[in-house]
Amino acid sequence: MNLIIHNVTVFTNDDQNTVLENQAVAVKGARIEAVGTPAALKKKYKGFRQFDGEGRLLMPGLINAHMHFYGTFARGLSLPKPPRNFHEILRFLWWRLDTSLDLDAVYYSALVPAIGAVKHGVTAVIDHHASPNAVDGSLDRIEEALAQVGLRAVLCYEVSDRNGEEVRFRGLAENDRYIRKCQAAKEQNPDHLFDGMIGLHASFTLDEETLDEAAALSRSLDRGCHIHLLEDMVDARLTEQKYGADVVERLLQYGILGPQSIAAHGIHLDQVQMDALAYSDTMIVHNPQSNMNNAVGRADIFGLLKRGLPVGLGTDGMSPDVRPDLRTGYLLHKLALRNPNLGWEEFQKILLKNNPLIYRRVTGQPVGRIEPGYLADLILVDYFPPTPLTGENFWGHFLFGIVDAPVDTTIINGEIVMEHGQLPQVDEAAVAAEARKVAAKVWERFYA
Repeated sequence: MNLIIHNVTVFTNDDQNTVLENQAVAVKGARIEAVGTPAALKKKYKGFRQFDGEGRLLMPGLINAHMHFYGTFARGLSLPKPPRNFHEILRFLWWRLDTSLDLDAVYYSALVPAIGAVKHGVTAVIDHHASPNAVDGSLDRIEEALAQVGLRAVLCYEVSDRNGEEVRFRGLAENDRYIRKCQAAKEQNPDHLFDGMIGLHASFTLDEETLDEAAALSRSLDRGCHIHLLEDMVDARLTEQKYGADVVERLLQYGILGPQSIAAHGIHLDQVQMDALAYSDTMIVHNPQSNMNNAVGRADIFGLLKRGLPVGLGTDGMSPDVRPDLRTGYLLHKLALRNPNLGWEEFQKILLKNNPLIYRRVTGQPVGRIEPGYLADLILVDYFPPTPLTGENFWGHFLFGIVDAPVDTTIINGEIVMEHGQLPQVDEAAVAAEARKVAAKVWERFYA
């Protein structure tokens, strides 16, 4: 699509947080072609569709750097008995739910939050999927759901030894197949919406042979791994009991961590482990709402950032919208450390700078800025500032205003996927109705 978006205030998200009043952005195909005055762009690009932003804020779309789409079917689900700790949360809820999914459930559990992502200004997601009884083709079904909405994503299948050798083998094969599929698609179109990583659960459910095979696959495909790291001390305790090793040392030794890999959580890292991660340049993703919900602790994001690690922000399946996690994380650390001055610069960097950096590092795609050559992943926000808005104070507007503002229009890869709050390609009520039918079958298997 060729488009001129005019009558907008533009937040470019460049290094200076430049804010441009009453400007316009020209989009040609999937990329941003130019930024300038409305008169100049209308004169230069006469055949482009003109889209009146009506004074709204135009900014790069947001990125959710760690998500579990399949958690959708946990909504409203009651557990047979209350869990006493994180390991029991895994056993009583997540490991029973993922084994209850079939391919239809995989599809609808992705489609529902994909709609929610687009409606809340999230234009790209890095997902981590598990469905041990429906492994083969599961990533294709997620892609099919996201493509219906137009959402950009990196997908992976969670490999683990907890469901036996055959499921482990199928999980590795699914990652291999899907990554190769995406690589072939990107050779034809570098702006292709989808890419893949090698998904792994956590050290305490991964045997040596599995880590060897995952590392070999990572090297052969030149793709990093996406793994949970020390979300709870059960990871450290069972890794020591089963393998006689430190979690971080073990994963580094096998080549699982590194500059192309994402480690989610990192709550129980000590100083030595953080130093080792910094040396490896592994990407870390903070998930504060989920961590609070599971009562597993608080990651030392300040220690990680001081070491130069690229720390991003995800939701861990709590919501497709990353903005609630942004505010939650910002407040969590201030309260926990009893310091009202913490987090201002750090969370701005994590969400606005590091999440795009992580996505660019994983995929090679230029996302996260409004400037020529970048992908046109843009959101038009119903935010009309009641006080002066500048590059110097943008974060204050974001944290205490934009975070609550409705998203009017979402553009991904140069295509308008939501216009004035409507997704023309999706019947939301029909999707929800079908999802309820599928969920009923999932729940029947869950309780069996």
